[in-house]
Amino acid sequence: MAKTVTVQPSYESPLLKANHSPNQKLLKCNKKNDFPEDLFGKLPDEILVSIVSLLILKEAARTSVLSRRWRYLWTFTTGSLDFDDSLLLWLMEYRKVIKSYSEESDRFVRWVNEVLKLHRGPTIDEFKVCFSVNEKHFKLDIENWIRFSLRKKVKRLVLDLAHTRESIRVIRQYTLTDQFLRSYHLDSLTTLCLNSVQVTGEVLEYVLSNCPFLEVLHVEATEFLVNLKPSGPLLKLKHLEIIHCFKLENFEISALNLVSFKYYGHVARILLGDVPNIVEASYSLAYACSLVTNCSQIPSYLFQVETLSLDLSLRLFEDTPRFPIFRNLRQLTLTLVASGVEPLRCCTSVLEASPFLHRFVVKLTYVDGPAGELKVLKVEHPHKFLSVFELRGFLGCTIDMELALYILSNAVSLQKIIIDTRDPYAEDMFWDERDPRLKEWGTARARELATRVPPWVELMLL
Repeated sequence: MAKTVTVQPSYESPLLKANHSPNQKLLKCNKKNDFPEDLFGKLPDEILVSIVSLLILKEAARTSVLSRRWRYLWTFTTGSLDFDDSLLLWLMEYRKVIKSYSEESDRFVRWVNEVLKLHRGPTIDEFKVCFSVNEKHFKLDIENWIRFSLRKKVKRLVLDLAHTRESIRVIRQYTLTDQFLRSYHLDSLTTLCLNSVQVTGEVLEYVLSNCPFLEVLHVEATEFLVNLKPSGPLLKLKHLEIIHCFKLENFEISALNLVSFKYYGHVARILLGDVPNIVEASYSLAYACSLVTNCSQIPSYLFQVETLSLDLSLRLFEDTPRFPIFRNLRQLTLTLVASGVEPLRCCTSVLEASPFLHRFVVKLTYVDGPAGELKVLKVEHPHKFLSVFELRGFLGCTIDMELALYILSNAVSLQKIIIDTRDPYAEDMFWDERDPRLKEWGTARARELATRVPPWVELMLL
């Protein structure tokens, strides 16, 4: 059974500070009439606003019903204005909820505009929009949202305008230009996330040149990004993600403090200059497959990463990949097409090349047949440091059973094995589309596998 972990709050409540002791009651009885005395009412507005700012937007707005004094306190919040209706998009897309895209987009835009009209806080930490919004009808609204956030000295700006299959027929993505941005100061930004926002390399170069404190840059699903080469080193950038920008041809940066890099896309010329602090990397689609196919051309910075993720589900490899030695690698995630003997060959090869690996996660995107006769492969040099193995997409067929048995036989320090029968991409989505009958079969086979797990190894079935 999984261990229960208690997470302590990351901040000390202003109320606790005001009352000095966390055990002190917030409500005291009045000696004369025995009615509770409202200690909140004695707190200055500044403290109450700081409390409300710790809440998410919808919770903060609900405080308006507490009393007349609280009615408009939430409008002074300096925390997060989070307009995330992505769950509704998912319901419309995959659960076939009968809703009109145009009606829902109208409703969403009105909701955002009404909140911004009421907001009175001088600054905000975060402004986040997650919904499919058409530039054709709402361009002025989107630009007003950006103006509002920049005037409020926003630190984290997230524009996620990803479309649904219904809206894609009428959607036109918003285009962000440097001419628009030149009217505003960008020096407060520490995080910029753009999804389904058309943006060119020139615009991103302008942003990077004028955001001296930018630590996180995420760009996803734009067709305008072809070349990106900032004029100078990016001294503050720590996390960089370029996702599904399929027109990208050339990308070159230097970021001394870069910690993580994620690239999902076609093969492109990617040059990371001086990145001495990078410890995490993630690749998918054609670029990930090209790295494995041409192992001799793996960039040098990958040999210093501690966490690596490779999605190789785009193709099958005829020959076993020959990975170079990754001496710093501690955690590895592989996504593979489970066909033939490829998954086992690929896993054995990468494990031999990662002598100090602690955690190994394998995602199987397809299993090509029922279980047959199982063969347990033993290697000459066992994996001494591997302590956690996780297998997602498990259905109990020959491929995934042999992979699990290989780990049990060759990982001499194994402490925990996780068998997950859900779709391997379920963690990145709200749903699991896998056939329930397949999951039942996988669960039954996982119980059979449990009989082969030694008693000192913890087995978790999901």
